Amino acid sequence: MGEMRQGMGQDMVATASMQFFMRALQATNMELRQMVTQAMTANPALEEVGPVEGAGDDAEDAGAMDHDATRRHSEFMDALEAEETLVSHLEDELRQSGLPTAVEDAALTLVQYLDTHGMFDEPPSAIAAREGIPDAVCREALRAVQELEPAGVGAVDLRESLLIQLRRAGEGDDALSVRVLREQWDALVRHRYADAARALGVPEEDVQAAAHRISRLNPDPGSGFAQTERNVIEPDIVVAADESGRYTARLTGQNIPQLELSAEYREMMAEQADKPEVRQYLSRCFKEGRELIRAIAERQATILAVAQAVVARQQDFFRRGRAHLLPLRMEDVAADTGLAVSTVSRAVSGKYLRCSHGVYALRSFFAAALPVGEDDAVSSEAVQQQILRLVQAEDPAHPLSDAALETALAEQGITVARRTIAKYREKLKILPTNLRRRK
Repeated sequence: MGEMRQGMGQDMVATASMQFFMRALQATNMELRQMVTQAMTANPALEEVGPVEGAGDDAEDAGAMDHDATRRHSEFMDALEAEETLVSHLEDELRQSGLPTAVEDAALTLVQYLDTHGMFDEPPSAIAAREGIPDAVCREALRAVQELEPAGVGAVDLRESLLIQLRRAGEGDDALSVRVLREQWDALVRHRYADAARALGVPEEDVQAAAHRISRLNPDPGSGFAQTERNVIEPDIVVAADESGRYTARLTGQNIPQLELSAEYREMMAEQADKPEVRQYLSRCFKEGRELIRAIAERQATILAVAQAVVARQQDFFRRGRAHLLPLRMEDVAADTGLAVSTVSRAVSGKYLRCSHGVYALRSFFAAALPVGEDDAVSSEAVQQQILRLVQAEDPAHPLSDAALETALAEQGITVARRTIAKYREKLKILPTNLRRRK
């Protein structure tokens, strides 16, 4: 029985350690520091190693530096707590929602993929497939996310966000405002109310009233929360060319806490050898401390391995720029590193890379492939850059329509559906043809 209890205890520690590792892997450096601060508060055997560089020989100077660093850290943590992000707000809502555990876990995973507007950059089904979430659970989780406040989060685009808001306000599928959004989106954004009225078989003034109702909705559900873009981004990875001209990645280590086990508490444990309860408590603190230190080290090693795999596959991007981003799937990096796809996904979440072209989200290097030829493909990012170049070079008096862009890309051997071009154009903040025309 004693051996069974001991084995169960080891399983529980291993499970807790793995859970911390997965949370730490997905966390940003700032979020990791918050997690470590909480762990240090609960575990007196953990100490943070102070910075070595710049430390003076004078003890008073060292003490002043340590006090100043503590004060700055306290102020920084207070600021973090004061500025609630959209994701942390949604996480709190989900944890209080009483959802079944599997649905809650899936919903907590989904909200990690929301952008600062509260919308998904990719279909939730694709996220679920990558994270190993069953389809039925994903649907329940997505429904739960779309029921959260602020209304409109959990959509894949602005139109769906507005539809969610209308339905949350009690407007059914037969409501004119819903029909206008669902069936006459292009006419709505171009203010062609007469065209929409004819198509829907209703008076134009009714469409205008519906448009006015829609205009009062919130186009940016995440606007009321702290935006990560407003803060200075501290990259996790730096990419530079080595002596051979090949680009390689290294960790910056910025804001990563350096921990060690307290020598003072080691001495205390030796001194308290005749007190089993004290020794048992200190032994547990040291064991949990070692697990935490190891989890942080594994987190850093995993992020570096993923970044190195990305950089190895995207050499042309680092040499020549965004138009040369190659198609890349998380499955490809998982195969290169021997990691699970869900681990790769967590490793790139909220992480940034700095190179000679600027600072980029590590997730942005995963680009879908679009067909070019039988044995070749081009990334969606490269297509967007090509669309941008075509529009920048167009005749202002005769701007290129989506159909013309489709033809121009086809002439370059790139096959892209017109609706995909429209989606990319909106993502690039390029206005429709009639709004770009200048005589």
